[in-house]
Amino acid sequence: MSTSRQWETLSPSLTPWLLDAVRTFGYSKMTPVQASTIPLFCSNKDVVVEAVTGSGKTISFLIPIIEIILRAGSVSRGHVAGIIVAPTRELASQIYSVLNSVLEFQPTESTTFKAQLLIGGSATVASDVQKFLTESPQIVVGTPGRLLEFLGSPHVHSSSLEVLILDEADRLLDLGFDKTISGILQILPKQRRSGLFSATVTSAVGELVRVGLRNPVKIVVKVGDGEYEQKVPTTLSISYSVLSPESKIPSLIHKINTLTYRKAIVYFPTCASVVYFYLVLTSILPKLQSSQSADTQLFSLHGKLPQGPRTKTLNNFINTMKKSVLLTTDVAARGLDIPEVDVVIQIDPPYEANLFLHRAGRAARAGRYGEGYVFLTKGREESYVDLMQVKKVRMQEADETGLSELVTEFYRNFRDWILDNRENHDMAVKAYVSYVRFYTKHTMTSIFRMSEFDFVGFGLAYGLLRLPSMPELKSARNIPEKGWLVEDIDMDTYKYKDPQKEQARQEELNSSASKAVAKHGPPKATSKAWSEQSERKERRDLRREKKRNIREIKAAAVENGDSSSDSEELEEDWKTLIADRKKRKTNISGIAFDL
Repeated sequence: MSTSRQWETLSPSLTPWLLDAVRTFGYSKMTPVQASTIPLFCSNKDVVVEAVTGSGKTISFLIPIIEIILRAGSVSRGHVAGIIVAPTRELASQIYSVLNSVLEFQPTESTTFKAQLLIGGSATVASDVQKFLTESPQIVVGTPGRLLEFLGSPHVHSSSLEVLILDEADRLLDLGFDKTISGILQILPKQRRSGLFSATVTSAVGELVRVGLRNPVKIVVKVGDGEYEQKVPTTLSISYSVLSPESKIPSLIHKINTLTYRKAIVYFPTCASVVYFYLVLTSILPKLQSSQSADTQLFSLHGKLPQGPRTKTLNNFINTMKKSVLLTTDVAARGLDIPEVDVVIQIDPPYEANLFLHRAGRAARAGRYGEGYVFLTKGREESYVDLMQVKKVRMQEADETGLSELVTEFYRNFRDWILDNRENHDMAVKAYVSYVRFYTKHTMTSIFRMSEFDFVGFGLAYGLLRLPSMPELKSARNIPEKGWLVEDIDMDTYKYKDPQKEQARQEELNSSASKAVAKHGPPKATSKAWSEQSERKERRDLRREKKRNIREIKAAAVENGDSSSDSEELEEDWKTLIADRKKRKTNISGIAFDL
């Protein structure tokens, strides 16, 4: 294998228009992963490639898959020659887009090489099959579920398959696609070339290699300064901030306002958090922005968006010429090559350590410099820094001085926004609950412990007036009475801005009150004097004691053979005793005492 990184070294065996394509893209030299992978893959070797994000893995498999299929010759109608599997619709769409960009360089007299995108949410399987039969593409790019359905059609034949690519293989398994991938592998012929690509190769991926590839060559491309190997590009600097829960969003605003960037990506742990804080920031950020960030655009992207809006949002973020920030979940953490991303901020560490690398890797791609930030909650989470050191990710502490004034100003505006509309609080509760559930599923339980979770701090960070009723709170410590985080709120008069929602709330409130009266009668006084409560309790105790002793007297009389008249006499004696005891009560200042 040649160690040269010049594209010309591939020219004897590589189709000329493919070389023209990569040169036009501005790739003067192959990246290390490309120089290591392309010659091996093109020489009919199965490959397992592990390399840091932004290292050029996509071109590493697109060039070989095209070259191998070109060498194989024409493909019959209804047969597929190449398959590329990606874990998310966004990544599949991006690979498809890059592939089409390469295919545009085909000579005009032979523009017969085509590709097709197969993802859910945009078309039915039947329409995908019909398009496949009509256009006869050689390569299909798609997500696992749609590909399995597609390959299951009797009109689609895979016996002519030349190449299978599994991109971001560890994520394919993390998302629960293991059975789907197994189903795809069972359909495909054994005689094929296979390539598995990822920034991290886990033990589960090793099992997939064992069953899906034949004697593969493993390629690991490392980066570092010669003394210290690391898992992120050398052009990416990563910092951490140790913050209270209430300081995280103010710190985010501070960075949006002060950092120098063209595009930034902010990762939240759940879809509900993305939806909620997008609304919070679009409302409050304009009031807190500096002059240099006044025109910043915000975008929201998460996995529960329908495919149409997801694609539109991502394209708008990519194509905007303004300074912009994308709030998202891990749906945008893998493989996506978004141009001009300079900053990545993680509001919380992800539930799995390898995801940290994929998130941070959205910046500093293709030699570009970038910055990454992660927010850690004060306490045990600070040891996350040591964990990432073991994972070969070096971080330095960020400067958070001067944040206190912004925290005060933010929460003044935040409280006003919450109280302006009851619906805002409903969304806050939903986002908070989803965040707590995310925290319970953390795989790094030695660091992220529910026993040390700050329910109150995060409740305030999410703008809650009152903590919701949830199982996780039962064993929690230092929870205020009835979960109230504020003291001056009457929830009965806390209204929705939407007239229909408010009317429905009022009707439900009145209905609940009517049902309560029907079941229990008119509402009783909610507070009584302690003395009155004490007297009532004592009378109840006396009645219970009387009944118990009368039962014992009667039982003793029966056991001793006493006559019923004797039993009645004993019962009468007991009544006299009780009456005498009542007479010996006196009342001092409304409180009963025994003399």
